[in-house]
Amino acid sequence: MRGDADAMAEVTTSERARWRTSLPLVILLLLAAALRFYRIGHQSYWNDEGTSVALASRSLGLILQGASQDIHPPLYYVLLHGWMQLLGRSEAAVRALSALLGVACVGATYGLTRKVWGSRTALLAGLLAAASPFQVYYAQEARMYMLAATLACASMATWHALLADSRLAGKRW
Repeated sequence: MRGDADAMAEVTTSERARWRTSLPLVILLLLAAALRFYRIGHQSYWNDEGTSVALASRSLGLILQGASQDIHPPLYYVLLHGWMQLLGRSEAAVRALSALLGVACVGATYGLTRKVWGSRTALLAGLLAAASPFQVYYAQEARMYMLAATLACASMATWHALLADSRLAGKRW
C-alpha cells in the first residue's frame, strides 16, 4: 500500500511541475490569440488581401500558375484555398488563418527561446512576440507574412535541434 501512495504522490508532483512549466505558455498563447482575433473582421479587405482571396479562390492548378506571376511563393495561397473552403470568404474567416499562424509563431518563439536560453528569457521573448504591434498587425492580414515568420521560427528550432543532436556532433555539414 505504501508504494501506491508514493507513486500517486510522485504523479501528482509530476503533474504540478508540468502545469507550472506549461502555464506561462498557455497564458502567452491566450494573450496572443486575444490580440490577434480582436476585431479581426472589422475592416473590409484592402487591395493586397483581395488579391490573396482572388488567387486562393481558384483551382489548385490555377493557384500555382497565378503564383508563378507573383512575388510570393504559392504555399500560403494553397493553404488559404483549403481554409476558405472550410470557413468561407468573410474577412474574419479568411484572416483567421493568419491569426492562428501568428499564435503559432508566438508558441514557436517561446519554445525555441526556452531551449536555447531558458524559461525566464522564453517568457520575455514570448511576451514581446505576443504583444508586438507589428506581429498583431500582420496577423490580422490575409497575406503570407505570418506563415513566413512561423516557418522561420520552425526552421531555426529544427536547426538548433540538429546542432544539439549528440549523434551529429562533430560532423561536417
